[in-house]
Amino acid sequence: MMRNHEASGKPPLFDGTNFGFWKKRMTYYLMSLGPEVWHFCQTEYQATSTLPIDQDERKAYIANAKAMNSITSGITDSEFTKIMHCNSAREMWEKLVGLYDGDSKVKKEKLQTHRRQFESLKMEEEEDIATYLFRVAEVVNSLKGLDEKVEESTIVQKVLRSLPDRFDSKISAIEESKDLDTLKMDELHGILIAYEMRKVGPSSKDAAFKASKSKKGKERNDCSDESDVESELAQYV
Repeated sequence: MMRNHEASGKPPLFDGTNFGFWKKRMTYYLMSLGPEVWHFCQTEYQATSTLPIDQDERKAYIANAKAMNSITSGITDSEFTKIMHCNSAREMWEKLVGLYDGDSKVKKEKLQTHRRQFESLKMEEEEDIATYLFRVAEVVNSLKGLDEKVEESTIVQKVLRSLPDRFDSKISAIEESKDLDTLKMDELHGILIAYEMRKVGPSSKDAAFKASKSKKGKERNDCSDESDVESELAQYV
């Protein structure tokens, strides 16, 4: 049982990648420790070298210390070196945000890059649906990590537009039977996975391997037949 707003589990770990995700998750984690803990990630605080005697000051001291401990516990050693000289939770938080979110201009450029990546998404012929949907999720998550709002219907329609021809019949069936404005990605994922397993069959690589193996076997049989004919003819020479 949690007492005094103490969060269970460890803080999310940041290793230098996917900062937007980490920031959102760490925000929730800090808030779960108590509103006063998250407060000191947004409000500057000058910590004293000793625990204050005054009760209000003591609470502020402890809340700031909890926030600092959570932040430093939620980053790798290489990331810790970038904030180890900070003296307050707010200073640590703003340092990380400045390093990885950047200013508004940098953020705008990142958004443009990820938007282009989203628009150019297309499933490759040799790719399976699970791998492709994972790629889609990565780009969408990058956008959301920069506070871009991406409607689920937009993702659903993008996926359907970007599938190869072998999915055409299933796409038509989905468009006729489902409301694309309310269809969820989880449901679409399940539909496409089931269809691929039932209709598409082995991957192109597996099919190519089997075809190659069959061809080589036929060639060996042909060579064997030719050898037998030559042997029989040699008996009459």
